[in-house]
Amino acid sequence: MSAMPPACDVPAYRDLAGRRLALVETMLHDAFYDGIHTARGLGLEVWLLIRDREWYGTASAWNDHPLSRVDRLVVIDTHDPAAVAEVVTDDAGTPLVDGISTFSDYHTEVAATVARRLGLPGPGPAPFEMANHKHRLRDALRGCPYTVDHVLVTDPAQVPEAAARLGFPIVAKPPSEAISYGVRRADDLPALVAAVADLSQFRHSLRGQPRPGHVLLESYVDGPEVSVESITIDGVTHLYGITAKTVGAAPTFLEQSHVFPAPLDPAVRAEVGQVVSEVLARIGYHQGPAHTELKLTAGGPKLIEVNPRLPAGNITRMVRHTCGRDPHLDSKLLAVGGRPSPPPGEPRGAAAVAVVYPPAGPGVLAGIDGLDTARALPGVQVTVLAESGDEVWHRVDNSGRVALVQAHADDPASALALAQRAAAQLTVRVAAHTSTGQVPT
Repeated sequence: MSAMPPACDVPAYRDLAGRRLALVETMLHDAFYDGIHTARGLGLEVWLLIRDREWYGTASAWNDHPLSRVDRLVVIDTHDPAAVAEVVTDDAGTPLVDGISTFSDYHTEVAATVARRLGLPGPGPAPFEMANHKHRLRDALRGCPYTVDHVLVTDPAQVPEAAARLGFPIVAKPPSEAISYGVRRADDLPALVAAVADLSQFRHSLRGQPRPGHVLLESYVDGPEVSVESITIDGVTHLYGITAKTVGAAPTFLEQSHVFPAPLDPAVRAEVGQVVSEVLARIGYHQGPAHTELKLTAGGPKLIEVNPRLPAGNITRMVRHTCGRDPHLDSKLLAVGGRPSPPPGEPRGAAAVAVVYPPAGPGVLAGIDGLDTARALPGVQVTVLAESGDEVWHRVDNSGRVALVQAHADDPASALALAQRAAAQLTVRVAAHTSTGQVPT
């Protein structure tokens, strides 16, 4: 179990004690596992419902996997609301839990559907359906100054007309995916035709839900990218702050670094916050955490997407370090009927994360050198996301990262410089597959 960070106000979470939360799946990696066990350390009973143990690690990894230590682990079809409801109710249909939630994009609709059916806290499934299926979000915001033009391609024959309407560059993406999976930029018609042909083959989500193979096309907008970390309580959206992001070169948009809080002019910060509050209100998201991505263009903030869940990439750890509040605990408290305090006004200090990817090319992870050197730098933490032998052939979405290097400093620029300095100490070694499937040493 992770220790509660000294900056967090433990008494603020006393209402977690004695309550029970069912989580329908979770996102991967330490920040989410730590969030579960920190809440358990404060008295929250956590049931975890999963569909496939292998999604979270190999059979041998489960011997000491953090998720094996939840209060109750149930393997069921987490795509099926009826199966989820059966687990969390007694024979009379009475809820056995105080709340049901998830931080997996692919299961927010299921969790919200069951919560609504059982009268448990939550905004209902409608805002999740709208946010998760990005074409529906664009349709709902059509005409708003902060959205962009879009076309949902259901037949490849639509591509030339869509291109003429939107103009290049164009962003092509699966309309119902996460972690930037499949997102790419096309600068001309042949590239767009190829992108649509490729993306139309996606007939299942990364978690196995069926998809029709449609492709969402959006006008490309240029400008710095930010994400807004927020929690909405009783219809009022409160900001933890804004994260500055850097992404790699086209055609994909791999995240390279995060800085919190973003060094923005106060007027820009206020405008971004107002846009996010309005967007969440328009889709009916009156309760829960959100990670909303925008670009800051010459024409004002432009919405990229709404993620009605906690962010990944160690962003919650940056927030916790600088704000003195834990988004994981706030979200769980809200899900079981508690009322978390709004985040404080201004973050204290700054944090940054540098993202480490493997060299391009197919293979398996042979090792990461320089970890001790990087971790020895004051104010630096390194989270390794992959194990020796893991496939690291792909760099087409954010799941390709193998480590996150987090640094803390007095100001954003210093925090980013320190994170990048520490990341530069790391060398990722990738080996080719062997006939035995073993990683060469």
